[in-house]
Amino acid sequence: MLVTNGEPTDFPAFSYPLASNPSATWDDCLEVCFNVGECIVVFNNTDGCQMFTIGQIRTATRNKTGPVIAFKVLVDNSTNTCPANDMETGRGYYQTGNTYQPYNVTFDDPIWTFMSPPAQSCPVVEHYACCNRTVASIMCYKEYNNSMLSGLDNQAEYDWAAAQGMKVWTNVSSGLVGSKQYTNTGIWLDGNRTSACTGITASPCNSISAFQFSDPLLSTPSQGYYWLPGQPDGSVAPADGLVLKYNSETDYGIDDTRLVNLYN
Repeated sequence: MLVTNGEPTDFPAFSYPLASNPSATWDDCLEVCFNVGECIVVFNNTDGCQMFTIGQIRTATRNKTGPVIAFKVLVDNSTNTCPANDMETGRGYYQTGNTYQPYNVTFDDPIWTFMSPPAQSCPVVEHYACCNRTVASIMCYKEYNNSMLSGLDNQAEYDWAAAQGMKVWTNVSSGLVGSKQYTNTGIWLDGNRTSACTGITASPCNSISAFQFSDPLLSTPSQGYYWLPGQPDGSVAPADGLVLKYNSETDYGIDDTRLVNLYN
């Protein structure tokens, strides 16, 4: 933590993590920020320890005789030391099992600016059991730090997901699952049929244009949805969701299907 003098000046949000502890000290405040992965700034406010996570603070103003503020920045890789002063450029990141969120701290006297590009997502393909899309979404949220079902933005992402899904297909098709032999399986993806295309299979509702997406990292339109032949065909109605479906080792691709169907 880089501790100096100054105060936040442009911040859309913040929290008081030690509000329930009236005897908390500034050292306690520093420790909280150090241990909270998303925290990048803490300020010794008159109301207590004021904490800012990535995206919650834009600028702070340096003041040599003002209140105390602290930034979480990485050590200098070349010297393995903390920054020599509070006017140097700093950087850091917050990482979970499947996301990477970097940030930068720059200084233009007397203003520090905190910048954070969009988080980078690291997709995961999991096979717990057959489930509908609602259950798959809940598992993503609970098992992977509030994550959501991913979309496929390009050929590389499709190829990666297809290779991971093939492992699931090989496992499921190699024998009985419980007492049942499955002839196909699939992986739930981000994508919901729009109300304008519900029950309609004519152009433009026979393409990616029939679906809307929640994944904030997808391009518009996404270039990573490679359809099975003849898809999307609106079957089985209302065909309101999307899966990467496997019929065999060579026959796989995106298919539209009901959200209540059971896939991985």
